[in-house]
Amino acid sequence: MGKKEEPMITYYENARHFAWLMNGWIYHGKNGIDETQISSKNIRLTGQTRKNSAVRTRTRYRDISKTIGKANVFLIIGTEFQSFLDYSMPVRIMDYDTLEYKDQIQDIKSARRNEVLASGRTPGVDLSPLKKEDRLVPVITLVLYMGEDPWDAARNLHELFNFSEIPQELRNYVPDYPIHVLDVCHTSDERLLEFPKDLASMFLTIKYQKNPDTLKSILYSIPEFHAVEKETFDAVWGFLDKRVLEYKDESQNAEGEINMCVAIDMMLADERKQGLSEGHERGFSDGVEFLILKMLKNNLPIEQIATITDKTIEEIQIIAKM
Repeated sequence: MGKKEEPMITYYENARHFAWLMNGWIYHGKNGIDETQISSKNIRLTGQTRKNSAVRTRTRYRDISKTIGKANVFLIIGTEFQSFLDYSMPVRIMDYDTLEYKDQIQDIKSARRNEVLASGRTPGVDLSPLKKEDRLVPVITLVLYMGEDPWDAARNLHELFNFSEIPQELRNYVPDYPIHVLDVCHTSDERLLEFPKDLASMFLTIKYQKNPDTLKSILYSIPEFHAVEKETFDAVWGFLDKRVLEYKDESQNAEGEINMCVAIDMMLADERKQGLSEGHERGFSDGVEFLILKMLKNNLPIEQIATITDKTIEEIQIIAKM
């Protein structure tokens, strides 16, 4: 787990923030899900396989696991680290989802067995763990990718297959498994602006982390996006120039929100000030070097040049070789 993922996972564990993500991603900005509909679910998935008398247990962990009404929604968060741009992602997600369904089947089977035992009867042998009327809770897995490089891994199971020598007639019978990826840095601004304001600001900040002038112009053009919650700022600042953190307190309003425009303005102003200072120093240094070269060309003794310029003889000899 990278340093940038951990604050994001903490942020989206919050039901309200998770509802914002769902409303922007699935409902395109409509309030389709309320935070009161969201409850936390165990991120640990365990499955067992049997061979003769041996039992093999497999355990997988989701980054975030939530229940929304009658659906289970899981979130995988990754940034630019190669370990998170998993080229086997469709198989990985299929494995996660299968374990979740197997857990549900085991729960149904156990509940039915307990009912029989509570009634004083002896459980029979069921060839099927489910009865005809049993139903499972659907599983949705989302991948939130915030890396600078485009997502170039497969987005469905078929993209992992070598179909070069497989006739089309056979391909039609090979089950596919599409996955859902939000590639933040390579999604259009218009799409990102469909998210609630804090998430839109977060995603745009991540997208334009190397171009603060563009980010500033976008945020200034939409007044309601100027200020974000402190928790949003804390989650996103790891993607920014670390100096932005210095301006956090100065950018905070009476409600405790952080004005991203003010913070970025302060960072850019400091950047320009530093650039001017470095330019001045560099210009002075270049002038001295030019003067030394000119005096050497006029055959002035090195000792005299050193006295005039406050340079050492060794420094003048290095400049002479330039």
